[in-house]
Amino acid sequence: MAEGDEATAEKKGSNKLIVILLAVLIVVILAIGAVVTTLLLTGDDKPATEGEETTEQSEEAEEPKGPPITVSLGDPITVNLSKPNDANVLQVQLDLVTRDPKIEEMIKTQRSRIVNDVMLVLSDVDSAELRTRAGKESLQESLTEEINRILEDDSELEQPVENVYFTKLLMQ
Repeated sequence: MAEGDEATAEKKGSNKLIVILLAVLIVVILAIGAVVTTLLLTGDDKPATEGEETTEQSEEAEEPKGPPITVSLGDPITVNLSKPNDANVLQVQLDLVTRDPKIEEMIKTQRSRIVNDVMLVLSDVDSAELRTRAGKESLQESLTEEINRILEDDSELEQPVENVYFTKLLMQ
């Protein structure tokens, strides 16, 4: 009988342990559920309105996402430099990169205006500065801004031309 009492005592002890573990598990699950519910309820308001605003903004300024289209401006553009150091003449040939076929057509129709404004920008270039990489990158940015200024008049896109690339750059 002593063995029977010990067995029932062990069963009661293990039963109490199981009950305690189940109670702790239930409390933890309820706590996690409460935290998740609180986060979902308080978090839904802000991200939903921000998401709606982001969607509206992206619809307004939706840019075509396609493969890059390279458009050549054709013949090299040659200008006399207004600040000649060791070079008096600058000759460049440019390619423009866009992702919208409509912009490609606009570049072709606005070519004479683009070339004219590119010539105006190029004539103000300092040849000593243009010999450095930073000078070339600065000119590249200036040309991109100038060409985008022309094309933005007829386009809804904020930046119709992504970049301007020199395919030829010669100073003499």
